[in-house]
Amino acid sequence: MLRNEWAKAVLSDAENLTEERVDEVLNQFLKDFEEGLLEAKNWSAFYAAYTVSKAALNAYTRILATKYPAFCINCVCPGYVKTDFNDNIGILTVEEGAECPVKLALLPDGGPSGHFFSRKEVTEF
Repeated sequence: MLRNEWAKAVLSDAENLTEERVDEVLNQFLKDFEEGLLEAKNWSAFYAAYTVSKAALNAYTRILATKYPAFCINCVCPGYVKTDFNDNIGILTVEEGAECPVKLALLPDGGPSGHFFSRKEVTEF
């Protein structure tokens, strides 16, 4: 979860969210990383780059959904799936993890767009 309040506010401001604002957050994160200021600036100390990249991806999903309203554009966290990435210690099978992404890929026209799904539920960014 993103802890930096400034970054969280920028990426959560759906009305004013632009690609440039996402870039601004990412560039500030990189600057703080290079200067060794992640903890001082309250970025996540644990998997910082992973956390920031996922928050940026979620924001970009909303941008694309607004920019292309004829498409269903969503992002999904399938859950903690047993994969090589985590040495197969996840709690879900690959099949269980694939349920929501497949469901979203098969949505009819006019389905939900611009949302973040955690497993099978719409979740707050």
